[in-house]
Amino acid sequence: MNPHFIFNSLTSVQNFILQHDDIKASVYLSRFSDLVRNILNSSQVELITLEEELNTVENYLELQKIRFPEKFEYSIKVDKNLDVESTNIPPMLIQPFIENAIEHGFKRIKYQGQIEISLMKNSGCLNIQISDNGIGRKKSQKTKTQQEKEHQSMATLITTERIKTINKKIKNKIHFKIIDLKDGAGIEKGTKVDFEIPLTL
Repeated sequence: MNPHFIFNSLTSVQNFILQHDDIKASVYLSRFSDLVRNILNSSQVELITLEEELNTVENYLELQKIRFPEKFEYSIKVDKNLDVESTNIPPMLIQPFIENAIEHGFKRIKYQGQIEISLMKNSGCLNIQISDNGIGRKKSQKTKTQQEKEHQSMATLITTERIKTINKKIKNKIHFKIIDLKDGAGIEKGTKVDFEIPLTL
């Protein structure tokens, strides 16, 4: 997680308090503490339930929506045949790519961003798709500072290395890819991340 997000979150709480908006400050602080606790707990284990992962993702998204109420909307669709309480996955797979979408893909857009997260059960695998309608990776790279470039590339690199490490320990492998979405004219219109995770790890 980007250290700037933690700093900005604490600044947001401070601003709500200074504005005497105690309810919003309380809601934000409660979600933020839940998020930090979830991340700290998941950092100590190799697998968590899908329910726990989705709870972390939703807390993160709601915190960002409090900070940027008009910037984006999101949806999370879960296959009704998927048991989120008993399905296990490596922790923190989804959040880094959502963070990239909000902090980089939506940074200079003049329309409302959309994040769609779908989870489907398919032939013994869990398919997770994270898509956004941001400016796309190439345009995002051109407009970012060096520090922002390093953070985004590190998020992808860390996820790649984590999956390589996990795949060395398990028989059925985890796969993921990043796809550049384009409109009919071939112009980039966002990004999709596609995970394929065996239901038996």
